[in-house]
Amino acid sequence: MRNGKRIISIITTCFMVTSLCVMSPTPAHGASKEYYVSASGSDSNNGQSKDKPYKTIDKALGNVSAGTTIYLMNGTYKSSNTYKLSKSGTSGSPIRIMNYSGHKPVVDFSSQPYADSSRGFQITGNYWVISGLTIQNAGDNGIHISGGNNKITDCFITKCGDTGLQMSNGAYNNEITRVTSTYNYDSKTNGENADGFAAKLSIGSGNVFRNCNALNNSDDGFDFYSAGNAVKLYNCEASYNGKGNGNGQGKVGGNYTSDNHYLEGCVAIGNKKRGYDQNNNTGYITLKNCTAKNNNVNFYFPKAPSSGTHKFSDCISSGGAGKDVIVGATVVNCSFNTK
Repeated sequence: MRNGKRIISIITTCFMVTSLCVMSPTPAHGASKEYYVSASGSDSNNGQSKDKPYKTIDKALGNVSAGTTIYLMNGTYKSSNTYKLSKSGTSGSPIRIMNYSGHKPVVDFSSQPYADSSRGFQITGNYWVISGLTIQNAGDNGIHISGGNNKITDCFITKCGDTGLQMSNGAYNNEITRVTSTYNYDSKTNGENADGFAAKLSIGSGNVFRNCNALNNSDDGFDFYSAGNAVKLYNCEASYNGKGNGNGQGKVGGNYTSDNHYLEGCVAIGNKKRGYDQNNNTGYITLKNCTAKNNNVNFYFPKAPSSGTHKFSDCISSGGAGKDVIVGATVVNCSFNTK
C-alpha cells in the first residue's frame, strides 16, 4: 500500500510539472539588445536585424536599456531634434550607438535652429558609447556631455554652430578617443566661441582626450575655461584654429581656476594667436614631449602657478612669430624661443 501511494505521488508530481510546462506561457522573445537603423528602413519593422531595420534613430532610442547596441548603417540621418541620452548603462553593459561594420553613417542636424539648446547628441546619462559616426551641422554642440563614464570614439564632428564636442556641468570620467572636430563656427559672434573641443564650466574629474584632432575651428582647439578640474590630453593636435573674431589658440585655458592639466605628445601648429596658453589658469600645467610650430606665439605661460611649478619636458618650439613666455616652470630638455 505504501508503494501504491508512492506511485500515485510520483504520477501526481509528474502531472503537476507537465501542467506547469503546458500552462505557463512560453517566454516571449525578449526585447533584442541589438537594433539596426537604415536610411532605407521603416519604423514599422522590428529593428532587430539588418534585414528589417528601423528608419530613425529616435525609434531605436525608445527601446534602449543597459547593454543595448544601436547599429547605424550607411546613409544620412537627418534630424531637427536633439537626441537626449538620459538613460544609463553600467560599466559592464554600456549603451552603444555605433556604425555597423564597414558602414559610414552621417548624422546631420542642418535642419536644427541655430540656438544654444540645439545640440546634436546631449548625454546626461552614464555609460554611453558613441562610435564611428560623422556628426555635422548641429545648431550648437555636435555632442554635449554632462554625464559620466561615457566614451566617444572614432567620430568626425564638423560644421556645428558652436564647439564640436563639449563637456561641462559636472561631466566626469569621460574618454574621448580618435575624434576629429573641425570647421566649427558660431556665426552670431563671428567665431568667438566655437572650439574643436571644450572641457569647461565646472567639469568633474577624470576626463581624458586621446589621439584627438581639433582643426580649423573658429575659436580654439581645446578650451578648458573655468574647468574646475584637471584634464589629460595624450597625442592630440590643435592646429589652424582662429577664424573671424575667434582667438585662435591651441589652448589650455583656465579663468582663475586652479586646474593642473596634463598634456603629453601633443602638437599645436599654425594657430592664429598661440599654441599653448595658460589663460589665467592658476594651477600648474605639465607639458611632456609637446611641439608647437608656426603659431603667432608657441608657448605663453606668463604667470607662476599659485602653488607648485609648471613642468615642461622635451618640448620643442619652432617658427613662432613672437617669443615664448615661460614663468614659474621647471624646464627639462626643451627648446623654447625665449631669447
